Amino acid sequence: MAVCLVMQFTGVDAAKYEAVMEKLGLQSANANWPKGIISHVAGFDSDGMYVVDVWESQRDFDTFADSRLKPAFEAVGGLPMPRVTTFDVHNSYST
Repeated sequence: MAVCLVMQFTGVDAAKYEAVMEKLGLQSANANWPKGIISHVAGFDSDGMYVVDVWESQRDFDTFADSRLKPAFEAVGGLPMPRVTTFDVHNSYST
């Protein structure tokens, strides 16, 4: 079952996000998106960064987080622990 993760990173700006995306190899037309990701959206407000991901399973996200995301966070000097809301996807639509 697909899972949605809403992650709020207080104090994180666009430069830090772009640095992580570069370390992950997700900045080019030939981006190396991980197995299991369905969609990714990121944005900012005065409090920091928000990321909304939909994954085929929690296991797919956990594998990506352990193997690629955490090392990328460390490589750019770390990020604060996000506030995470997770839920099973009941319905979705995209164009």
